[in-house]
Amino acid sequence: MIRDWLTKKFTLLIIPEANRQVRRLRLPAFWLYAAPGIAGIVLAASALLAANHAALLHSRDALAADASAAQDALSATVAAKDAEIAKLQDEVVRLSQEAEAFAAKMAELRALEREILALSGEDDVPTAEAARADGDAVSVLSANVGGEFVPVDADDALRLSEETRDAIAAMNGEAERLENALQEALKEAERVAYLRRITPSIYPTTSTQITSFFGYRKDPFTRKSAYHRGIDFGGSVGDPIFATADGTVSRTGYERAMGNYIYVSHGNGLETVYMHLSKTLVKKGQKVKKGEKIGLLGSTGRSTGPHLHYEVHKNGAAINPKPYIQHQEG
Repeated sequence: MIRDWLTKKFTLLIIPEANRQVRRLRLPAFWLYAAPGIAGIVLAASALLAANHAALLHSRDALAADASAAQDALSATVAAKDAEIAKLQDEVVRLSQEAEAFAAKMAELRALEREILALSGEDDVPTAEAARADGDAVSVLSANVGGEFVPVDADDALRLSEETRDAIAAMNGEAERLENALQEALKEAERVAYLRRITPSIYPTTSTQITSFFGYRKDPFTRKSAYHRGIDFGGSVGDPIFATADGTVSRTGYERAMGNYIYVSHGNGLETVYMHLSKTLVKKGQKVKKGEKIGLLGSTGRSTGPHLHYEVHKNGAAINPKPYIQHQEG
């Protein structure tokens, strides 16, 4: 039976178009029964291959998606780091600018301090430069350092930069307040220095010997009681006569009682008078400085000998000059 099935054949006729020979194809009967199974196997294998191919494609797509996501995450991380670095760089630039502005402000304050000290004459008061020199010495001493290494991340750096910027802002505010205070102090120092310059306060000649005081005395010529409107300083003919404060020469000339004289107006209601000079060295309207030589001591006019008659007037009235020569300035 099986042998007959294996030896049995069937004929397959292939009929072409008209006028062409008919072809016969004799095939074993085995192929008639085996073909469907083979076809099924082929179809199953094809389906299996197709499924495997689809799975491979899906895996490839998943891997590609994962790789793309990883690349995107890496790009985002790099971008974030770049942004942090850029922010830190901006912070460094801002802090540097604020530090430069603060340094400039401190330089202005030091200049104001020096100006105020110069006006007040307090040369022995420690200045900002001395304090800064002390700070430099401390920084040199602190060069030998050590300790555990603790890295600072970007967040810490940003926080520290913000705290530093806030500290600089606070110091700038304090520096501004101090500058305003120093400006006011400078104005006051300038006012005081101006008042010192226009206020008589030095001896009018090299001699400090007083031969006649302010007030009532016996007149040297009549021997009667008389009112002496100034102080007489003894000396030698030709001794220098000094302006006792800054001012403007308001009068010069000669009178029989005063001899050669000079009036200097100092403002603030004050005026000084210098009499019996052997020579005047200034003219009306001339500006003079405290300590400037304006004449020479003599004995002209109503005088018993070489001396300087010195008066101080306040709002036109003669006052005792002694309080104005209590503290001689160098």
